[in-house]
Amino acid sequence: MGNKRRQLPDYDSIIGGDTEVVGDIHFNGALHVDGKVIGDVSGQSADGCALTLGRSGVIEGNVDVAHVLLAGTVKGDVRATYCAELNSGARIEGKLYYRMIEIPEGAEINGELVHIAEPQIPQLLYQQEEGEEDEEEKPTDDEEDPAEEDAAADETAGDGDSPDNPAPSAPAAG
Repeated sequence: MGNKRRQLPDYDSIIGGDTEVVGDIHFNGALHVDGKVIGDVSGQSADGCALTLGRSGVIEGNVDVAHVLLAGTVKGDVRATYCAELNSGARIEGKLYYRMIEIPEGAEINGELVHIAEPQIPQLLYQQEEGEEDEEEKPTDDEEDPAEEDAAADETAGDGDSPDNPAPSAPAAG
């Protein structure tokens, strides 16, 4: 991959090292983060946006930007629709969705690498609605457990002690 770097646009916004932003960030153009963001970061431009995360930068949330250059830490999923470039100190704790990728020695990804095709738009980990985590159907109070129904049927099965539950009769010999 060499030492060549793609030309990034001039930064439109910068979050400094002593700054903490709580909430989602939607931006156009280029954003540089040296501080901390607690929330999702997404580029809004149809022409593509760029995010650079400095060594001291931390994002606790999902990143959805066309071009991502990471040197800091992301605790969430990263979706780079064009290219993901990691520096040797970069760390991702989540899935990395990418079309093109550059990972040098020393970068760390604690999650999956998922190659995406252009039209594919994966759902990011933390975009699940509340309650979507448990997809299993749980019986409601109105529904009977089939195992309990079987046990109840066995208990009342013809024991011959009551006129309502006569003992099963043997077939007639012929």
